[in-house]
Amino acid sequence: MSDRPSPEGLDVLTLAPELGRMYEPVAGDLVALNTYLAEEFRSTEPFVHDLLIHIARFRGKQIRPAVLFLAGRAVAMAEADARVGHDHVKCGGVVELIHTATLVHDDLLDDARIRRRVETVNHRWGERAAVLLGDFIYSRGFSISTEVEGVARLLADTTHTICEGELLQVGSAGDIDLTEARYNEIIEKKTAVLYGMAARVGASLAGGTPEQVAALERYGTALGMAFQIADDALDILGDEGVVGKSLGTDLVNGKMTLPIIRLRDLLGDAAGQELRWVLENPKETGARARVQKMLDEHEIFRKVRATAEAHIEEAVASLDALPESPARESLTTLARFVLERNL
Repeated sequence: MSDRPSPEGLDVLTLAPELGRMYEPVAGDLVALNTYLAEEFRSTEPFVHDLLIHIARFRGKQIRPAVLFLAGRAVAMAEADARVGHDHVKCGGVVELIHTATLVHDDLLDDARIRRRVETVNHRWGERAAVLLGDFIYSRGFSISTEVEGVARLLADTTHTICEGELLQVGSAGDIDLTEARYNEIIEKKTAVLYGMAARVGASLAGGTPEQVAALERYGTALGMAFQIADDALDILGDEGVVGKSLGTDLVNGKMTLPIIRLRDLLGDAAGQELRWVLENPKETGARARVQKMLDEHEIFRKVRATAEAHIEEAVASLDALPESPARESLTTLARFVLERNL
């Protein structure tokens, strides 16, 4: 067994060739990130080593650290004295570690079986291993964050907010009357805040002005909102073989996502009796198919997509605070890509 996964084996440009042009302004940063992460995903303890090597395979398109690097490059190209260096790589690593820890814990909460076409930690090693591994990764991320001046508190607060969002979602499970406003609060805390923080840190470390930093944080937050809305829709209509992860878990676990909320509100109490029965009995055979049929009949996904597109337009509009540059162009392209992905 190799001591660590090779950086080449974790190169996002190899894993997702379609992102090559989009990530071109930060290709070197991503290579440096994956070299750095190859060192972090290792341990002298054989069991821990096996777990870390396994979850290294969860790494996908690395959109969050890419946002951090692109935000830094967009500012660096605008400011003569701005720099993008190893502090960006470290913070990109922390962002990826936080994200990986949330994936491990999410899979456990959802009782998911596969992630990136490989077994989840909870499915292969059990619940205790998944809980402790997620905590292990979080703690490493916090440790690294202390090596970069001025970011440790922000990264810790962001992780706190993510966990609060996850707790809100757990506490709302089975609440058929969950409001759209509450849903938006949950996804902003559990998903969008990490995108916003990544963009903010990338711009701040590169010497961006307060206006540029705020604009890029707005970009990241809006991008994250669209990402989660699209991901929730994918959980209902996606093909597990194409997407490469367990689907249908939201319905089974009683999560009210935007498509279901919109359908419930459209049907009302009388016409929505069948939907409510399915939501109260989500493990019944054919439950997901019945919900899909109702969603299709009322064109709910078209309306949900329009909401995600509005967040994307908000993200792109926030970039007007930056001068034209290849990095800004990539941020624009990346925002539109989010709605077309099969993650």
